Amino acid sequence: MAKKSAVEEEVKMDMTPMIDVTFQLLIFFIITLKFKLLEKKLNSYLPTDFGTNASPEIIEKAFVTITMRQKRGTVPGGNLIEQKTEFLFGNEKIRGDTTAEIYSKILQKISAFRAKQEDAIGKIEAKPGVPHKHVVSILDLFHKAKYGTITFVGLTTNKNISAGRTWWNKIRKKLASTE
Repeated sequence: MAKKSAVEEEVKMDMTPMIDVTFQLLIFFIITLKFKLLEKKLNSYLPTDFGTNASPEIIEKAFVTITMRQKRGTVPGGNLIEQKTEFLFGNEKIRGDTTAEIYSKILQKISAFRAKQEDAIGKIEAKPGVPHKHVVSILDLFHKAKYGTITFVGLTTNKNISAGRTWWNKIRKKLASTE
């Protein structure tokens, strides 16, 4: 009787079921993914008294304005140029040692204004060079103070035709004449 030689068979793993499960999990997570509604939209009202959809109406509301601008200076005893963001509440400069302290003061001021005028509209004006993080932080402060409407002031390329500024000046004059 002849001995049978032991033939070793190579064991192969079938990858098809593993790939099927992977695709099923991928499809499951894509289908069940839900986005928050606040991540999809940003309430803002842009000026409508110029452009193709101009309307003659002027909205009579109370506005609270936070203006941000970059200020350059030299570091004492050096030639380095330091850039710092200035914050203004209306025409009043908000001062503080840290950004958190300034944000706290701004929140107090806009909350107090909102307590007096419940239908007040928040207005954010960011001058060129202001870091985006400050604009978003001020937007968050308006949301914390429960402002329902927040607008942004934009810049035009031509400084002589600042439509946004003209629009706000018309509203200020209209509000001043009604008081």
